[in-house]
Amino acid sequence: RDFLLENELIFDTRNDLYADIPFLVRLYNMVDAIQQTSTKLYYKSIHNDPINEPSASQIEREDRQLKRVQAFNEAVQISDNDIITKKVKNAAKNYYLYKVVTNDSFKVSFEDILPIYQELYQLLQIESEPISIKKRHKPEINSIQSGNFKTAYRLSRSRVIVYNALRFMSPKKKRYRQKSIQKNIFSKLPIKNQTILYESFLGRNYSDSPKALFNYLLQEEPDKWKHVWILNDKELVEKSPEFQRSNVKVITRFSWQYFYYVTIAKYFILNMRQPNYLEKKQDQVILSTWHGTPLKHLVFDMDNVTSANKNYKKIFYEQSRKWDYLIADNKYSEDIFINAFMFPRENILTYGYPRNDILINHTAADEQEIKQRLGIPLDKKVILYAPTWRDDEFHSVGKYKFTLRLDLERLREELGNEYVIILRMHYFISDVLDLSNYGGFAFDFSKYNDINDLFIVSDLLITDYSSVFFDFANLKRPILFYTYDLSKYKDELRGFYIDVYNDLPGPLLYTSDEVIDRIKNIKAVMYEYEEKYKSFYEEFCALDDGKASERVIETVLEK
Repeated sequence: RDFLLENELIFDTRNDLYADIPFLVRLYNMVDAIQQTSTKLYYKSIHNDPINEPSASQIEREDRQLKRVQAFNEAVQISDNDIITKKVKNAAKNYYLYKVVTNDSFKVSFEDILPIYQELYQLLQIESEPISIKKRHKPEINSIQSGNFKTAYRLSRSRVIVYNALRFMSPKKKRYRQKSIQKNIFSKLPIKNQTILYESFLGRNYSDSPKALFNYLLQEEPDKWKHVWILNDKELVEKSPEFQRSNVKVITRFSWQYFYYVTIAKYFILNMRQPNYLEKKQDQVILSTWHGTPLKHLVFDMDNVTSANKNYKKIFYEQSRKWDYLIADNKYSEDIFINAFMFPRENILTYGYPRNDILINHTAADEQEIKQRLGIPLDKKVILYAPTWRDDEFHSVGKYKFTLRLDLERLREELGNEYVIILRMHYFISDVLDLSNYGGFAFDFSKYNDINDLFIVSDLLITDYSSVFFDFANLKRPILFYTYDLSKYKDELRGFYIDVYNDLPGPLLYTSDEVIDRIKNIKAVMYEYEEKYKSFYEEFCALDDGKASERVIETVLEK
C-alpha cells in the first residue's frame, strides 16, 4: 500500500471498465522483478446478482469492447518493457480475433467498429518483438496494422461466414444445425393453434402437473387438441394407452421434431426451464407449472451460487421472462416466486397444483390397482422413504458415494410383519442402491415415473429436507423427518424458507431406533402433531381441492 501511495499509482477512472490493465503496466514499469507467493493478497468480490446488483463486468454496455481495446492501447503506449508490450499486443490481437469477432456472429456495422480499428492501429504501431499470428489470421491483423480497415472488416466477416458454414456441415455439430434451422426456418412457420407441447423434468418423466393437465384435457375435450409429449422413455410410451391415441404424439428431447414443435406449438406446458436459446414467438404461450412448493432458497433469494453456472441468475431471469404463466400451489409459494423469480404477480396462477388433483380425487380402488401394478403386498401398510439429494454424495463425474442411513435390517425385524418400505432416492444414486437382501420388504422405486402413485399407496412418509412433504400432506397421513445429519446442515438451513425446528408437521428424528419407535406409536405421533398438522395444511394445502387442472385450463387455454 505504501508503495502505491508513494508512487501515486491509482486507477484512471476515465476508463471505468478496464482501468486495471494500464494500472498494472505502470506498476510493472517500477519494479525489477515479481515474486510469486502463495499468500492471498487480493480478494475479488463475488457478484451473484447480475440483474439487480451487477458488477462492472456484468453490466451490458455497447462500449465495452472499445473500452477494453482502449485500455490495451494505453498500456502499450506507457510500457517501457518489451516483454510486457508484446504480451499486451498479443492480448489485444486475440481479443479482436475471438471476442470482438465472435464465431456465432459478426454483424456490427463498419461505422460502429471503426473506433476499435483506430485504437488497434495505434497499438500495433508500437515497436516490440514480433507477436505470434496464425497464418489464417495474418491478413486481418496486417490489414488493421496498415490502416486498411475496410479490408480487415471484410476479411473478418468472411471468416465468420466460412466458419459457420463448415460448422453447419460438420457431422459432429448436429445441435448447431438444429438451432440454426429452428431460428432461421422453423421460426418462419405459422403457429398451430390446437397444438399443445408438454415436458416434465426435461423429458425424463411422464409425471407432475404437465401430466395432470394432459389427462384432464383427454377426459374433458378428448378430440379437440393435438398433444405432443417430450419424453425419452420409449418403454413407457409403449406401455401407456394414452400415447396410442391418434391425436397424441411423443418426441425425443433435442430431436429434430423437438425443435420443430417448440417453434410451432401454440402452448408449451413444462415444469422446469426451457433452453435459453429457444426463441419464443409472440403468439406462443408458455405455462410453467414449476415442480414443487419451495423449501430451499431459490434464484434471487440465494446468497451465493456455487453449484451452478456463474450466470445462473441471469440465465434464469431471461428464461422466466418467456413464461406467460406460472402456477403456485399456495399464497406462500406465490410470494416466494414474486421475489425469488422476480415474476409479476398478475401472471402467477395461485390455483393449487394440478398434479395434486389425483391426491384428492383418488379412490380406494385406485390404491389397490397401483399396489398390484407395482407388486406391493396388498395386506401390508406402506412406508415411503424419500430423502433429498446431498451434495456430498457426489464423488466424481458419473460416480456417487452413498450409504443408506436408514437401517433396513432393523426396520424389517421390528416392523416387517405389518409394513413394507418403498425407497424413492435421487436418480443420481438409484443405480448404486442394492436391496437384494430385503426382497419382499424393501422396494426401490427411485426411477418410477410418477411419485404421486407412491404417495397414494403409502400410509406414512419418511423424509428430511425434501419438499415432497408439502404434497404428501394433502393426504393427511403421518410424516416423519429423519434428519440424522441436522447438525451438519445447520448452516444450510439458513437458506430455507421455513423454520424446520418449529414449522414441520411431524417430529425430527436422528436415529433409526427413533424412527422405528415413532412408527410403532404412529397414532400417538398424529395426536401430538394434530394442531400443527392442521395449521400446516391450511397454509400449504388448502387450495388443493381436486380442481386445480380445471382452473388452469379455463384460464390458459380458454382465454
